[in-house]
Amino acid sequence: MQTVHGNRQSAIGNRHVIRKTLLIEPYAFLSSQYSENEGYAIYAEKSVAYWLNGARQSIGIGYPETIPSDIDLEAIRAKINWSMPLWSRWMGQADRYEDYRQTCLLFVVRFVQALRELDVKSVVFFTGVAHHIEYSLIEAACQMAGARQVYLYPMPFFTAQGRLLPLVQNDSIRDRRILSVEVSDKGARDEVMAYRDNHLAARPPQLNEKIDRVATSYPHALMQVAIFGLKAIAKIILRRDAGVARHPIDERRDYDCLSTLRLIRHQKTALDYYLSAMLDEPSVDRMVEAEGPLPILYAHYQPEASTFPEGGDYANHLDVVIAMRRLGYRGKILYKEHPGSWIYYSRIVGFSRVGLCRSVEYYRQLAALGCVFVPPSYKLRDQRLRQLFPVTITGSVGVERSMVGLATCCAGLPWFKGAPGVHDLATTFGEDGVFFDRQRWQFDSTQGVEWFAQALSRRTINNYPGIGTGVASGAATEKVEFLNELDALMKQIDKNGMAT
Repeated sequence: MQTVHGNRQSAIGNRHVIRKTLLIEPYAFLSSQYSENEGYAIYAEKSVAYWLNGARQSIGIGYPETIPSDIDLEAIRAKINWSMPLWSRWMGQADRYEDYRQTCLLFVVRFVQALRELDVKSVVFFTGVAHHIEYSLIEAACQMAGARQVYLYPMPFFTAQGRLLPLVQNDSIRDRRILSVEVSDKGARDEVMAYRDNHLAARPPQLNEKIDRVATSYPHALMQVAIFGLKAIAKIILRRDAGVARHPIDERRDYDCLSTLRLIRHQKTALDYYLSAMLDEPSVDRMVEAEGPLPILYAHYQPEASTFPEGGDYANHLDVVIAMRRLGYRGKILYKEHPGSWIYYSRIVGFSRVGLCRSVEYYRQLAALGCVFVPPSYKLRDQRLRQLFPVTITGSVGVERSMVGLATCCAGLPWFKGAPGVHDLATTFGEDGVFFDRQRWQFDSTQGVEWFAQALSRRTINNYPGIGTGVASGAATEKVEFLNELDALMKQIDKNGMAT
């Protein structure tokens, strides 16, 4: 394989190098499908590979040899700084942040050069959102190079292997929207109505992670910390990483054993405080009866992509409460903690790191801003539906309520923005806001079902790889369906530039 270190000038003088679409770390079986197609390039293992004149070429994404004058370094720095919540989630050594920040800056510059050299117009990510550090940097490079980004977002409506909805953004997640092109013959009305009926039956979404005793067991989490520490010691003794060359982006270090133990203890202390400070359900109901209507903030399980980057400017519930106060709302705010916050160790992601986002001081700050804590099991039903207005960052409560004709405030940037009854903070709590007019809390219940059915029908592809679930299908028929529908998506991207 040849390695190319060209720049924009060489691409201009050699126009047959053009690649319309870049695939970001596709699965191995997909790489074999597209690796020798001259219309595509593939990013994997810190290099961009492409096929030219019967041979495979490669552009390494190392440190750039030059810094083009037309690349706005301050804009890149701003994008890197905006993604800092991801650093807190995935990095355990804050003292090395400044070195790593410069490494990220140069990575983005080099990636921009590669995108320009191949004249990439579209970039496809095999994930729902850029919620890892490396992908957030690639996203920033796309934004700087003017390349549109396509994400494959797992949908909650489809059972079995599930379906993926292509989302496209020209710049950042702020302009993200549904890619409105037909890529399959799969309808969605029946699944949408089944999802609605499941909500009406007061059952959790079928694809939600199950919260069991093992996941919420503090002793089990401590045992996992001990195992984690022993493995780390064994790796040092055996020098398993000796002589292994790593890309600078991968030199970041995760949380070590003691840091993980601190997070778990932090999490338990905070949640014990929450349980001691919350009101019981009868007391909550009496307060609502006396002071309602009131907003109820549905907290997210954190850290996760649904609050950052999808939360936009509202990655923290405190920021949501502060925004409500600045908009003029003066009453009490009910705060309902997510049951997932009691997960210490998940079978899917391992240590939950909830301790990064929950602390005694966090709850004290919420209380100082007028929040009242309610049981995690507190549900909106009967009279509560007429007295309480849900606020979330990007939670599925907005989807569920839209389908039954009830309004919700979504502070962040959910994939379903624009759905009936989904309002932002300003239109909810600002002047003449929806919250202050209970007649606007309800609307025709068919509108939400129609919106989601139309948005999803013939626009999703099979989730054979298990994006968002971590569980791939082993069925050959699922794989064939996925490949056919992905091919249809790629053709639509190439054909019309992703017009919506």
